[in-house]
Amino acid sequence: MAQQPVQYTYNPPPQELPFYDALFQQADKSKSGYLSGQTAVEFLSSSKLPMDLLKTIWSMADQPPSNILDKPKFYVAVRLIQLFQNGKRPNDAQLHLGEGVVVRPPYFDGINLQQIQQQHVAQPPQMQPSPTIQPQQVASPQLSPMQPAMQRQP
Repeated sequence: MAQQPVQYTYNPPPQELPFYDALFQQADKSKSGYLSGQTAVEFLSSSKLPMDLLKTIWSMADQPPSNILDKPKFYVAVRLIQLFQNGKRPNDAQLHLGEGVVVRPPYFDGINLQQIQQQHVAQPPQMQPSPTIQPQQVASPQLSPMQPAMQRQP
């Protein structure tokens, strides 16, 4: 019997929610309340992660599969992008970081994080951008990112 994929969720804390909502507004150019596959690919590929990894992120975020990203699925995709850009893997299905772990904000080419932060007062505490965030080549993970790191068997 095939194992069901993990259904990831990410509920940004109140101080992060305006940041995630602002990113969603940037991505949802049609103002439909969801991102079609093509729209999502355009936005998420600006993260500069390898296309194979972005396909995996799409599969992880689009659960149950619908071929669209609504806000909750978009939050998952952005959080996964942030984790992978920082060389991290999901620790659990809620995409929490370990206690005291600080990561850079997600990078999206053409998206000015400082402008978003000025438009939306709250800034995520784990996302402390420097004025010049540079894209980083992130190697595809050696292990399958489909399974949280804590559950992997040697």
